[in-house]
Amino acid sequence: MTTSTDSPFRSGQLRRAGVLMKLPRVVIAAVVWLLVIEALPGPAAWGALAIVVVGTVAGVVAEPVIIRLVWWARRPSTPLAVTGDPGVRVLVTGQRIAGIGRAGRRCLVVPATWIGRTDLPALLSRARQRQLVSAGRFDVAYQWFTWPWQLLAASASGFAHGMTRLPLIGFAWRLRIVVAGIAVWQTVVAGQRAATVGIVVVIGLTYLLPWTDARHERLVSQALADLERSSATPAPPATRRPVVLPVRPTATHAGRRSCTSAPRRGPEPCGQWRSPARQVTCTGEGIRAHDPRTSGRKGSRS
Repeated sequence: MTTSTDSPFRSGQLRRAGVLMKLPRVVIAAVVWLLVIEALPGPAAWGALAIVVVGTVAGVVAEPVIIRLVWWARRPSTPLAVTGDPGVRVLVTGQRIAGIGRAGRRCLVVPATWIGRTDLPALLSRARQRQLVSAGRFDVAYQWFTWPWQLLAASASGFAHGMTRLPLIGFAWRLRIVVAGIAVWQTVVAGQRAATVGIVVVIGLTYLLPWTDARHERLVSQALADLERSSATPAPPATRRPVVLPVRPTATHAGRRSCTSAPRRGPEPCGQWRSPARQVTCTGEGIRAHDPRTSGRKGSRS
């Protein structure tokens, strides 16, 4: 099945879910970049700002360059391709990744350890279908701009996953809304408005980010199921119009009329009374007309 590289399977609801998922992370990454740039000295701060701006713009106009930098990807020694979609670039990376990476709208990144697998073509086709459904125009720019947040989130996620194994920490995390409510009340009483806003934002993000991820993943899975269902449904057979044969006129002999059924009533020229029943007359063949001038033949009056 030939696919398009313009993401035609992304519905409006799916696009809005993608924006809702990325927007909080973009805001967090912007805050992190501002803190980093503020902490650096003058020339280093300008250099970091230039890296952020130039990399983000290049993520829109030069996707392959940023993909190679972010993923440390290269072209494979043996060319790889997606069946039915020759416009997709398949790159290889030596980094440890969980599966095939979807980089932007036209690039797939395969782990080097997966080269030579027999099921790699099927995995590439599946990853391409998911890319058509979920990939947006600014995905590479988003990945470049939010990589400090991604690094921070990965570190915090690993630390939080280890801490939640402790009984008290895990219980407090599940009841964090109650703990946050107590902390907000204390900061309000103490008049610390900045601390109040910070607690509300952080606790709100702990609920918002997982919800946006789950909603986006649900819509992507639904779109993939619809895509597979539409590709598996056979096309209806073409309706054939009935063939209408031309009606040919009845062939007649030259100078003769076709046989017709005509009523005959009254006396005939020969003087013999006939039954008024219908008789078939054929001009030129069959019964001859009687001539009253004939004598000694049938039809003469005695």
